[in-house]
Amino acid sequence: MNSPEQFATQAVQQMDVNLISGPAPESLGQLFEALATAQGEFQPIAKSRTAYVQPEDPRKAPYTFDYADMEEIRSKTTPALSRHALALMQIVSDKPEGGTHIRTIIAHKSAARIESSLSLVRGDADLKSFGASITILRRYIVAAMLNVAGEADLDDSPDPDAGVGLSPVAPEVHTGMRDATTISELSKLMGGLEKSEKAKYHDYFNQRMQELRVAQEAA
Repeated sequence: MNSPEQFATQAVQQMDVNLISGPAPESLGQLFEALATAQGEFQPIAKSRTAYVQPEDPRKAPYTFDYADMEEIRSKTTPALSRHALALMQIVSDKPEGGTHIRTIIAHKSAARIESSLSLVRGDADLKSFGASITILRRYIVAAMLNVAGEADLDDSPDPDAGVGLSPVAPEVHTGMRDATTISELSKLMGGLEKSEKAKYHDYFNQRMQELRVAQEAA
């Protein structure tokens, strides 16, 4: 089972971001100007927390990286945002079909706004780990939308494998793939799917392929 940090590490890549104008045609320009000015006034963000990550591949060693928690990010950015009539909001809600939806909004007094949407499924994660993943995702989204460095760059890690093999969100589970015991059986199942289903279960197929390869090498 993935750790909360693994569960969330790359999920921001799945964000859907939209620019929404206010009533006045110049409102988006006003928003961009206000945000650019506020960003220039953000205070340095201290990465005083440390995350421990256990890669999915059991052959790879765990590693750590430093990051700033949400309180630190907000305390160093909110004053500047407020001075320029910008508000940052996050709404976390349950989806009717299951899973969780995170909506993040940067709004300007002109009524123009930048919105991001991210939906994720719990998969096989336990409730505590899933809740921790949501907390991490909220921090990642805020850092990405404000364009601030909320964590140490993994490229600077002394471990060349840092960040390799991390999975963002639990993929959609295919019961046949889950129960497959050989790579051949797994490949046959994937090959028999319709194009839309192949896209849907692509991530889970890769996950199971890796698991079966590791099991095969360990046998």
